Amino acid sequence: MDPTLDELAGAIDLFGGLSREELVRGFEDISARTGGHIDIEVLNLRIDEAIEKYYLVEMVSRELLVVGPAALPELPEGGEDLPHLILVEKREIDMGEVEKSVRERIGREVEIVISKKDRNQMESLLGVCYDLEMWGGRGVEDIRKKLEGKMDHIADGEK
Repeated sequence: MDPTLDELAGAIDLFGGLSREELVRGFEDISARTGGHIDIEVLNLRIDEAIEKYYLVEMVSRELLVVGPAALPELPEGGEDLPHLILVEKREIDMGEVEKSVRERIGREVEIVISKKDRNQMESLLGVCYDLEMWGGRGVEDIRKKLEGKMDHIADGEK
């Protein structure tokens, strides 16, 4: 079993938020139930990828992973059993805190990619800005305009 980034988000969405350990254990249990195999190291790398690409967001204050703005959560095969396998109550998540965390992270990453003149990463972050605006309504117009302006300069040959 090799869950997609959206399936990781779908599993977390059932609960509002999960610790990494709870998420891994849930996928181990699903895999065992369906007769499949899951490589825990690969799963942890996939979780890291989901965080990096904004499918999941780390809430450091609560040590939880929550669904991020880039995700389109979907249940993995066998996911309907997760509430019986991961015995936690649905968690209330302060979306304002999550949005603020994502906005701050994007702000930091924008400065790095601008200094590197990495157009591909700029485009990726621009997509996350749009996702965040649609997802949470929190304005990132200032960050988005900064990215767009730098991308225009790079397209015009600025090095």
